[in-house]
Parts: sequence; structure tokens; C-alpha cells
Amino acid sequence: MASSGIPETPDMMVRFMRSGEIFTPSAPIDNQALFAGRVNQLNRIIGAVTQRGQHAILFGERGVGKTSLANVLLKILRGSQEKLKSVIVNCDSEDRFDLLWCKIFLELENTQTLDFEPHQVNPEFIRLRLQRQITGSAIIIVDEMDRLNRDSYFTASMADTIKTLSDHSTNITLILVGIANAVEELIAQHLSIERALIQIQMPRMSHEELAEILRKGLSNLSMTMDQEVIDFIVFLSQGLPNYVHLLALHASQSAIRENQSNINVNHLNKAIRQACENAQHSIMTAYSTSISSSRQETIYPKVLLACALAPKDETGCFRAVDVREPLSRILGKEYTTTSAFNRHLNQFCEESRGKVLEKKGIERHYRFRFINAMMPPYIIMEGLRKGMINLEQFKL
Repeated sequence: MASSGIPETPDMMVRFMRSGEIFTPSAPIDNQALFAGRVNQLNRIIGAVTQRGQHAILFGERGVGKTSLANVLLKILRGSQEKLKSVIVNCDSEDRFDLLWCKIFLELENTQTLDFEPHQVNPEFIRLRLQRQITGSAIIIVDEMDRLNRDSYFTASMADTIKTLSDHSTNITLILVGIANAVEELIAQHLSIERALIQIQMPRMSHEELAEILRKGLSNLSMTMDQEVIDFIVFLSQGLPNYVHLLALHASQSAIRENQSNINVNHLNKAIRQACENAQHSIMTAYSTSISSSRQETIYPKVLLACALAPKDETGCFRAVDVREPLSRILGKEYTTTSAFNRHLNQFCEESRGKVLEKKGIERHYRFRFINAMMPPYIIMEGLRKGMINLEQFKL
């Protein structure tokens, strides 16, 4: 049957739908049985919850699984503490400090209306109301803080809230989930909250953690996967669990359509094509803008691909010199200096090319980073799809 067709039998349809429940690239994991890795981060955040007066901030690049960790944390804690009150609130760009806390109280108090006005909300009001409303312990998770317009008032007020909750030794734990900038902004407002705020970085996932996602999912589907396919998926994901889920979903469903229980390279190739064709419009547009050129022959796509393949540090940064080796492989000639593509790197940081990269540091020692962490895997898959590279070149 065609690889894009629907499953032919009821049993195949059940397995097909089950794969969509297990591999979830569009939604965070909320099932502890399917959650993989992150043992150190889980232990540290649970440690914060068990210490009165301690709060935590979970930070890292977009797409590394922060929300999934928060969801699983709540599942674990709800199962171990009967009287625990817990709530997870997602921020949006319209939230102010007072409106955010109104959302939190609506969830905590399980009501549709509040008996106070937003203008009454301040750190001391929050502490007093929480202590009055909560007789046991509570966990409040504020997710997606990077979506907020964090002005100085918001940041100072949140820092003051953490300080007053900690100073009064309340049995309430705030867990803030966001990006690294949020940590620096909060601590800058109140150096004294550093002792009350455990800072937990979520790095990109390791090879072993990403492979564990695949093993757990495949076990639940009663399917297997060739080891080289596991290695390729882990490599292509660049440490981001979202892409492991995405490729595993398409590859497993391709195998199920063919009524096969083992996933091979052919299924992976189909998955890569589907992933590229169905990518987010914003990523596709940014990629197109970054490589556009009026000349028929241009190395912009290949330099950008080399950037995506370049080794990166734990913050996702790379140097110009790191681009030489992958670009040499892509173009089939050795680059001993960076002069041939320095101009391209700088232009990728400009609005005219979609500003896909940002650079930090000082001249001659710049470090570059993709502004959207989800971009490099897409670039690599496009490189495979368009024949700029092939999987065999990157055998692990």
C-alpha cells in the first residue's frame, strides 16, 4: 500500500493511533511511564519542594522538555502527598504581574470569580492570601515565562514575592519555568533571593536519554527499530526530544502502514520527508529567507547547514572555526580558514536574512547561536532531503 495511505485493517489502525498517543511532538509528555531521562533535574526540583522556604527556577532552551518535566513532577508529587495543592499556569504575552496571579488564584481556589481586584495584588497580598487559603502545602508552577513581556515592575514584583514567601517560611513552593534570561533578571532585582531560589538548568538531552525515549515508546507499541535508525534519529534531533518524537511518530506510522513491526532506514527517510513538508510555517519561512539569493549558485544553504552540524557547547553556541569541518565535508574540499564563510555567518545575524543566528562576545572571538533552537534539526533534514548530505556521511 502507499506509504501515505491509511492503515488497511482495524488492528493496524489501532496501532497507528496508539503511536500518536505515545510519540507526541506537538504536546508535552504528561505520562510518567513514557518520560525518559532527566533524573538529576527531577531529584533537584523535588529537593526544593521538600525544603520549606525554597523555590526553583527551571530554565533552558526552547524544546528541551521543561514543560514535560513540570507535568511529570506534578504527577509524582500528587501521588505521594494526599493533601498537596498544585497548579500549573501557562503565561501569555498579555499577562501582567497582577493578571498572572489572578489566573493562579482562580486555579488554586477552583472558582470562576475572585473577591478582589487585580490592582490589589502585590507580593504581601499574595503571601497573606496563600497562607489563608492553603492549610497544607502547595506547588505553583508558572510555565512559559519566556512568553511574558517581563518589564522591570514584573520582575521586581516576582522577586519580592519569592523573598516574602521564603522569609515567612511558607509551605508553598513556586517553580518558575523559562529561559536563562529570566534567571538573570530575577536575581538582579534581589540578590538576597539567590539563597531561596534553586536554579536548575535543563541542557539538551544526551544520546542515552534520547534513545531511552525511543525504547520506551517502541516497547509500548510492541515494535523494534534498527540500531542505525536509533542512532540517526538521536543525531538528527540535536538533543531536542521534540524531534525524537516527531521522527519516531512518522517512522513508526510508516512501518505500521506496511504492516511491519520493525522500523528501518526506509521508514526513517519517509519520516524525514514528512517532517520537512509539515514543519512549522515560521521555521520554513525563516529558513527560506536565510538562504535566499538572486544568484543561481550560492553556498548560503550549505554554510547554514554546516552551522547546524557544527559542534556546540551546552548553551548551543559554536565558533566560526567549528563550521570548517562540516562545510568541508558538505562541499568536498578542505577549508583551513574561516575567511571563505565569515561574511555568511555575519549576514545570518542580520534582519535581511531573517536573523537566524545571534552572535556574542567580542570581534575575532564571536560565538554564534541559533535564535530558534528548533531550527538546526530542520536544516539538517532539509539538507538530507535536498541531497546536500546523506545519512551515510554521518554514521556514528
